Amino acid sequence: MKSGGVLRRMLRHYSPLIRSRGVAIRRFASKTGLVYFGTVDQHEDEHEVIRGLTVSTTHRDAHYAVGSFDGYDISIVDRFDVIVDAHHEAAEHSWLIFRANLQDESLPHLFFKPLGHSPAAYNKFFTAFNHLHIINDVFNDAHSQEFHARYELFGLATHALALEETLTPYVTQTIAARFWPHAIEIYEGKLYVYITEHRLSETVFGATLQATTWLASILDKKED
Repeated sequence: MKSGGVLRRMLRHYSPLIRSRGVAIRRFASKTGLVYFGTVDQHEDEHEVIRGLTVSTTHRDAHYAVGSFDGYDISIVDRFDVIVDAHHEAAEHSWLIFRANLQDESLPHLFFKPLGHSPAAYNKFFTAFNHLHIINDVFNDAHSQEFHARYELFGLATHALALEETLTPYVTQTIAARFWPHAIEIYEGKLYVYITEHRLSETVFGATLQATTWLASILDKKED
């Protein structure tokens, strides 16, 4: 079955869950001052498409909200897609994505892959950006074992020394504590956080939003 047909079947199958996720997202948007737009069509609507590793020509964005929080432009989208692997097997995936627009657009492309969690939702990353490699081992020994046990950091080794000025041992330790098991991507001046749990809560939303703007301020080298 083609991926489009699989996606339509998935959306029908998960429609009650999608609705419940929408209720939680609407409530959270209302509490935090974000504007909720509901479903958007990447091919027809005028809203800016949230990109990052999950963007494709077939994805469906069921819930979309935008606004400002802690001085950052924030977008949230509930994204569904079907990814076909090298064996032509189609798999259904969903992500709740938080995006913050960074002030520093010069940061290199980085991906924090969560360990101890299914990697299937991020397989597309490794085919689209196969020039990036695991660079944990170029960080010095001051970085915590918790960080190394929870994340593989993908990037270019040539950026490692400069990255250590921003991704200090304190920052990587805090990332391990506040973000795992969510994936993190920094790409083209944007910070993306990917949540793959099916059942979501406003508690998860709140913690993720706070963590996202905290990390954005670190990347932009703002004062705490």
